[in-house]
Amino acid sequence: MAPIDLAVFHDNGYARKQCRVTNLWFWTVDSERDTCGDTSEDEYTFIGNPLISGFSMRGKELKDAMREAFLGFFEDRDHARIDPYPILARWRDDIHLTIASIADFQPHVTSGMVDPPANPLTISQPCIRLTDVDAVGRSGRHLTTFEMMAHHVFNRPDEGKMYYWMEDCVRYCHEMLTVTFGIDAKEITYVENPWSGGGNAGPAVEVIVGGLELATLVFMNLEEAEDGDVEIKGERYKEMPLQIIDTGYGLERFCWAAAGTPTIYEAIYPET
Repeated sequence: MAPIDLAVFHDNGYARKQCRVTNLWFWTVDSERDTCGDTSEDEYTFIGNPLISGFSMRGKELKDAMREAFLGFFEDRDHARIDPYPILARWRDDIHLTIASIADFQPHVTSGMVDPPANPLTISQPCIRLTDVDAVGRSGRHLTTFEMMAHHVFNRPDEGKMYYWMEDCVRYCHEMLTVTFGIDAKEITYVENPWSGGGNAGPAVEVIVGGLELATLVFMNLEEAEDGDVEIKGERYKEMPLQIIDTGYGLERFCWAAAGTPTIYEAIYPET
């Protein structure tokens, strides 16, 4: 895929480098950095030294405050706040549980069959991922139940309906991290890594903060097709009519970065 080379990176002093460990390309303001931030050689920098200020609470109170800060940020930028979908994905025939916010809109909205409930929108979607069971407790960061905060846009360029795309998506993310949450830009790397899931795919940027992946920004413009001319992770894809902003921000991980506790569990389950 083509490099994700955006004005927002240059405007904020970022340079593109290739990770010495993963070989992935990433953007950083640190001239001395040679890893993308999400490798076995990168330590968490926020343990005992919170990167997000202004959130001294723990548990439910912390999650409620963090969620409201996120949703309010995007409401102030003309995104409609919508209620979360059920945890049982009864509108899907390929999964039983809602595993991500984009799962709310696959396949009916992402295919263009029906309109989204709002456009653009913001949501905090409760999710369950049983694939992470073996890592819970061992990694200090994995959960089986979590909330995926998100802002989604469903563009139809052929109809002249373009709300925003890569530039504004990354710009919103960077503004929220550095201004709303006060994170030092030197702690933030943007890693280019294509995403696929649920029959769709596209270029993507993983947002690494202090060694922890806090978010993924996906620019979904592909759909599975046997005769597709784009291959991602062994599957073939073709361009689709919609251009979709599919983001996922881990609520509990934001709470962890704000608490600076040894593991994520002390931040969100202080009673244990």
